[in-house]
Amino acid sequence: MMGDMVPRKQLVSQGSRGIAGVVGGAVILALNAITGFVPSLIVGGIIGVVGLGMAKSKDDRKAGLVVAGVGALTAITAIPALGGLAGWLLGVSGIGLLIMGGLNLFRFVRGYRKRL
Repeated sequence: MMGDMVPRKQLVSQGSRGIAGVVGGAVILALNAITGFVPSLIVGGIIGVVGLGMAKSKDDRKAGLVVAGVGALTAITAIPALGGLAGWLLGVSGIGLLIMGGLNLFRFVRGYRKRL
């Protein structure tokens, strides 16, 4: 039975990715629900600037660019000609993150139960 035990490092990684995926997906879906021209531009601009600030750090570059992209998509939803496509991309990415986060949480719980 000891060979079936999931290594601690892998377990921590699955748990972290699971929580980040579920929270990130929920946040993206909440951002997609913002309606109105001005609120979308303001919130999207703030998120984009925060993401670019995060991207300056070598360790957080990838996460910062993702956050900046989400901010840009949120701002673009305010533009009538492009808003539909941007909203669709936000919805699909939010749902995808929720699914991947849930899958990683399932793997985490399954691996944790093997350690007990």
